[in-house]
Amino acid sequence: MDWIEPFYTKRSEWMGPTGIFASHRARAASIERYSGAGKKRILELGAGAGGTAAAMADLGHSVIAIELSPLRASFARELAQEARQGQLTIIEGDYYALNFPEPFDLICHWDSFGMGTDADNRRLLRRMAEDWLAPKGCVLMDVFNPWWWIRRAGTEERDEERDLMRGYDFDPIGGRLLDHWWPIGDKSQLITQTARCYTPADFLLLIEGTGLTVELFAIDGNIFRAGESSTIAHPLGDALSYFVKLVLAG
Repeated sequence: MDWIEPFYTKRSEWMGPTGIFASHRARAASIERYSGAGKKRILELGAGAGGTAAAMADLGHSVIAIELSPLRASFARELAQEARQGQLTIIEGDYYALNFPEPFDLICHWDSFGMGTDADNRRLLRRMAEDWLAPKGCVLMDVFNPWWWIRRAGTEERDEERDLMRGYDFDPIGGRLLDHWWPIGDKSQLITQTARCYTPADFLLLIEGTGLTVELFAIDGNIFRAGESSTIAHPLGDALSYFVKLVLAG
């Protein structure tokens, strides 16, 4: 996973700090629906430039946000210096290697699960269950959907505002998305992120033995559960990723 920090640092050099978007506010607001009312002690893994972490802190939560990229962590620290209803702490580092003195009511992992191998991803899930999550807590996270990425493979998008190109591809053997970025007109600077995509059935197999179990899946607020029958017309077929709520097993 040596590519992760250089990729996100370079992309952030191109894109700059992002601040707090409406999408960050909406994500933070959804926490109450899925994890219950009340102020929570939250751990966010892979916090990026800190937009969602800051939005959660604005709702009164106590948030510890972990980010590997020094540049993105510096953007997040700028947000942490602003007055907020709750608390926001930014830690620059590798969350696989970190320990905390107290467990968390909620663990969030937005838009970045699956960066490692299946073994890496299971290791992270076990750390959530064994080391970080409070007995009645839950995990909320996104999982990349292979069908969306397969359909987009071979296409490109042009971002005139940031002077960037984005190209989509997919590794069908490894089940991994390939997300390419480069400055318009200079493909020699191309950088790529990759992540394991899981169908819900594959994800249920992945979490076996990790100490976690799926309570629900969701897309755009619409809940679906393991064991439900469906067809290809299901909204999952058109979703870049889907949302998962995990709780401690047994």
